[in-house]
Amino acid sequence: MSYLVTLCIPTNGVPKWCQPVFESIYQQDVDEKLFQVVVTDNGDNQEFKKIAHQYQIDHKNFVYQETEAQGFLNQIESFKLAEGKLVKFLNHRNCLEPGALDYFINYAKHGDEDTVVYFSEGNLHRKNVVKDDSFDSFVKDLGLYTTWSGGLAFWHKDLVKIEGLQLFNSLFPHTDVLFMKRHAKKYVIVDKVLTKSLPTDDTKKGRYNLFHAFADEYINILKGLKSDGDISEVTYQSVYEELKQFVVDLYAQYVLLQMPCSYDLTDSDEYIGKNFSIEEVKKLAKKWAFKYRIKSTIKKILGK
Repeated sequence: MSYLVTLCIPTNGVPKWCQPVFESIYQQDVDEKLFQVVVTDNGDNQEFKKIAHQYQIDHKNFVYQETEAQGFLNQIESFKLAEGKLVKFLNHRNCLEPGALDYFINYAKHGDEDTVVYFSEGNLHRKNVVKDDSFDSFVKDLGLYTTWSGGLAFWHKDLVKIEGLQLFNSLFPHTDVLFMKRHAKKYVIVDKVLTKSLPTDDTKKGRYNLFHAFADEYINILKGLKSDGDISEVTYQSVYEELKQFVVDLYAQYVLLQMPCSYDLTDSDEYIGKNFSIEEVKKLAKKWAFKYRIKSTIKKILGK
């Protein structure tokens, strides 16, 4: 295997996002023999397809493949094409920061392949590297970010485990990968900022049912981990509370304030009520919305 790193970019083909991401990779001035870029496309944007095919012509390490895999399952299709020692998921709206590719390559050179690694992009506000000796503490430290595919990475030697999985969660397939090694030697969280999100708004994001995903489906995943004895009650409650606050924020933004978004908000109260107190969520969301309105009013008055 010649590549040290594979960057996997599953996409539905949006040129204004993907093209800057591609440019951020190839502008890093890194030997193309050291890394691979895999793009799997389940969209129908013809302009993007032309761009991707041109990159494939210009760069021998660029792999482009169209797929019929729906939604988030496109992630798995990209992973299956990876050849690098370290396989890193890269969101199609996240450009690499200068020096990021070198960082991934050096990590691939010196990292321990018996560990599980996750790149949390500074979101945890921790020291650059957090090391956990157990799956339980790893999940507790990541908390809400266990739901986030953007930090996912795995070693190529574990690809056979991924290919051996028969079914993937259609909303959170990356958790099937993140959680597949529950008895690893060590778990490492790299909380260093290595990418930068392109500006966008919530009308151009996912079309999945938001509250089914975070108030129902993901709680069921956590319950499964607890039932299997892989996380403790303490860890379950810790992540549960983070998810509750997240659900409160989402409810305030998209249901109460009716901020524009592309998400499906159908049956929000029903999904929330499966695992949370809908009365409590509404109460907390109203407070959140009230504070938001006050801040917005002040900004308008001050002209900011």
